[in-house]
Amino acid sequence: MVASLSTQMMGPAATEGRDDAPRMANVARRRPTGRYVYDSSDEDSDEDPVSWRKVPSQAPARYTTEDFDSLDELEAHVDQSADLDAVRLANELDPWELWEASCRRKAWHPIRHRDEARRRSKSSVARSDDHSVQEIASLLSSFQLQQKENERIERESFNQRNSVLWDGIEQAIRDAERRAASEAEQLSNARKKQEQAELEAKQAREKELARIEAEKQAAAQEEARVKAKQKEDEQLAKEQKKFNAMRGGKHLWPVCKEEYKHWQAEMNIIKTEILPTIASNQAWRKQCFAAKRIITPKIGQLTNTKSEIQRITTAIHNVLYEAKNAPDQSARRYLYYWMMNHLVKCLIRQAEQEVAARQDTAYPLARVVLGLILLGHSALGDVFMARLVKKCPFVLGYVPEKPNDCDDTTYRKYLGFRTDQEESTQMYVSRLTGIAALYFACLQTSLTSIASCIELPPDTSLEKLSKDVPLMLQPSRLWIWQVRGCTPPVAQYWLFPSLWCTFLEIAGVAVQQRYKRQASKLSSLILDQGIRNQQLGPPNATKDNEILHAARVRLQLMLEAWRSTNSLVGYASQGRDME
Repeated sequence: MVASLSTQMMGPAATEGRDDAPRMANVARRRPTGRYVYDSSDEDSDEDPVSWRKVPSQAPARYTTEDFDSLDELEAHVDQSADLDAVRLANELDPWELWEASCRRKAWHPIRHRDEARRRSKSSVARSDDHSVQEIASLLSSFQLQQKENERIERESFNQRNSVLWDGIEQAIRDAERRAASEAEQLSNARKKQEQAELEAKQAREKELARIEAEKQAAAQEEARVKAKQKEDEQLAKEQKKFNAMRGGKHLWPVCKEEYKHWQAEMNIIKTEILPTIASNQAWRKQCFAAKRIITPKIGQLTNTKSEIQRITTAIHNVLYEAKNAPDQSARRYLYYWMMNHLVKCLIRQAEQEVAARQDTAYPLARVVLGLILLGHSALGDVFMARLVKKCPFVLGYVPEKPNDCDDTTYRKYLGFRTDQEESTQMYVSRLTGIAALYFACLQTSLTSIASCIELPPDTSLEKLSKDVPLMLQPSRLWIWQVRGCTPPVAQYWLFPSLWCTFLEIAGVAVQQRYKRQASKLSSLILDQGIRNQQLGPPNATKDNEILHAARVRLQLMLEAWRSTNSLVGYASQGRDME
């Protein structure tokens, strides 16, 4: 609103030539024509402070908003000016008017100074802008110079690095070439060495092949010699067979009797030398009893597992090894044989009790015996057989003869009966078949299975260690026992049908696998002649003998099942394989 009023009060001349900053317009007031009014000039003017001049007649006064602080003040001033114009018409000079004119001039002075300052400021800003442009241009120029200098330095640095890099590359190439030459030389030397080694190996191989060929020829010659000898032996065996056909097998008795006497003598040495010597020495007896406390529970804890067999065999081996290598050399033999004798007693006692009830428990006992023999205790085989023959002489396929000067009690002891307590026939049969089962289990057990569960001595082979196994515990005794067991008068002893049942249950499968057709012929002989023709057992036996009759029926069922299936697996005892 103030702006519109100001525009109406200002003439065209008032707006022409205006600067950006607002200026105060000259206030022209009407004067009466031909009248003189009081006016004051600028304080900077050279004229007198008070001058009289004639003011021509002018157009109505026009004002701007810059002359007043508010619109109300402007309207009041317009009314006042109208009143003053009316007073001037009286052509009188009023001191108030003079003072007002003086104040107006004074008011115009700072306005002009402000306008002048604005003009100078604009000029200064313009000059400052020009100076800033020059400074910026100068700064840009210095930046460009600095950039060029930096580029020059970077270019020189790059060229230097590039030169160093290429020098390094060339040096690396030279080094690689030197290394390649060195490696080629080394490779050539290695190739020459390899060719030399191959040549030497070839010569050694040819030499070895020649040696092997010579050994093969020697082996072939030896084999031919053995075959010739075998053929000769077979021919002699045939002739001997023809010769023995009319003798009824009694020619076997001298050999069996000699074996029986040998083991009786071995047992007598233990009874007369080893046991009394230990009993008379308190220190040795103390050591033996300490070993006894270790051995006895171990046999009772034995099961048919690989880990248990290994554990118990190792524990007993350690005890025997300490006795065998005792510091006191005079005590070694006595301590060693006493402990082996006690071990065999524990094994046979276990066979009489456990094996009689469960035949499969004979296998782990047999594995412990053979394992200890493979570990270097070959003397255990002799002690084992001596006590085994004493308890059950029928393991030899032999029935002891009654001496002329022997009473019945002593003879019954020879036959394995107990003389210290009453024993029924059934208990006797059960106990002796248990002992026989232990022996048969030793004969049928493979040494390979034993070697798999024990730690063999270093730098030894199973073939070498097998030579330490006594002949009486080798598998060949299976055939010897069968031959003796079906030959009169041994086959006619009343206990042998029960022993045959135990033999087939424990070792029948191994016999069939080892002897094949010969074993089949022998089984057929027992079935046809021994059972059906009643030649196995006492000739005049009656059905009142329940034990003999039960054994014959049991053996007949086994052999008839074998004949129909060509196998004894169905009647074989469990435990041939370790768990």
